[in-house]
Amino acid sequence: MSCPRHRMEGHESHLSEFAARSHDPQRAARREYVQEPDDFRTEFQRDYTRIIHSRPFRRLRNKTQVFIHPENDHICTRLEHSLHVASVARTIGRALELNLDLIEAIAVGHDVGHAPFGHKGEEELDKLGTDHGLTYRHETQSLRVVDLIESPYRERHPGLNLTFAVRDGIVMHCGEDYAQPALCADIGRSTLRNGSDGRTCFPATLEGCVVRWADRVAYLGRDFEDAVVAGIVRREELPAEVRRSLGTENRQFIAALVRDLVRNTQGSCVAVSPEVANAVKRFQEFSTDKIYRSPIVTKCFAQVQVSLQAMFEHLLKTVAERRSQWIAEDPPASTDSQEPKVMRVLWEFVRRDLPSDYEGSDAQLVLDFIGGMTDSFFIQSFRELFLPHSTA
Repeated sequence: MSCPRHRMEGHESHLSEFAARSHDPQRAARREYVQEPDDFRTEFQRDYTRIIHSRPFRRLRNKTQVFIHPENDHICTRLEHSLHVASVARTIGRALELNLDLIEAIAVGHDVGHAPFGHKGEEELDKLGTDHGLTYRHETQSLRVVDLIESPYRERHPGLNLTFAVRDGIVMHCGEDYAQPALCADIGRSTLRNGSDGRTCFPATLEGCVVRWADRVAYLGRDFEDAVVAGIVRREELPAEVRRSLGTENRQFIAALVRDLVRNTQGSCVAVSPEVANAVKRFQEFSTDKIYRSPIVTKCFAQVQVSLQAMFEHLLKTVAERRSQWIAEDPPASTDSQEPKVMRVLWEFVRRDLPSDYEGSDAQLVLDFIGGMTDSFFIQSFRELFLPHSTA
């Protein structure tokens, strides 16, 4: 019986000439730490499996997409958004004959570094890091998570040891810049670029470009649907050019954008027509003004700012006092029943989760820890640390 992986790698010969190959160990499938091939999965399939079984991926189910800590079970979370991106990107990739395994791995991993409370949480963590010479951007943090923080194989190497193409797609996924109707893959590149270059540079694979576009497609339509449910906007409020080119419902948005994207993609450039590009730009402007800046969405922003600052300062002080002690002791005296649960989790993060060669400063460690919190765990931890408890 032939090796199933060999057969799947052979099928990749039928893909587009611009598609990445999972048996390209010098570039797309290159790993920082050498590992033996799997008999049943290609390299990109292995990456997909590692990501969806990771704890940061599972925590996305309780992280904000737009609406902070929603009680309505039908409002989109960060986990659902990642799955939506994977679905849209897979549809585009299949039509363009690209590597679907690579697309899925990038899509499910692209937001694993998102902070609690969505982009507002990310913004506040970035501000808190500034005084310590640090930044917090979710695309670079997502790469940091898969490269360092999530280390289930720490006896062999830090991080998940993903392939270059997946890591590149993650750090270059940021799709908020609507001035770019075309994304042209930097196919000759074999080294990672800084995620902050994403607005002027492009992913190293066409699959990465597809995921970046799919991110736009997935969140615009879903955020609009959630805003309709929340009573923030009505469908007839959409600008005329958006209704004409894209429709008024999420399924229409996705269908129109996918169709136009496939029709206008040429060679290694994923693109949409000028008409659709303008409609997407107007849709983004409408969403920013009517949804993302609406009182319903922003009503908790001041509380997010104050609570994140308080949590950061408290944990920074705690880490400065106890980090060396935590590393040396087992079990930790600081995790007795009288202390908040967050202290035990923080100790486990320092002692058991981080790789032994972690060299981040105390401030970096706290940013990494808070960035990994879900909305619900942050709220629970804040309540334990800062609010009074009954003593009778």
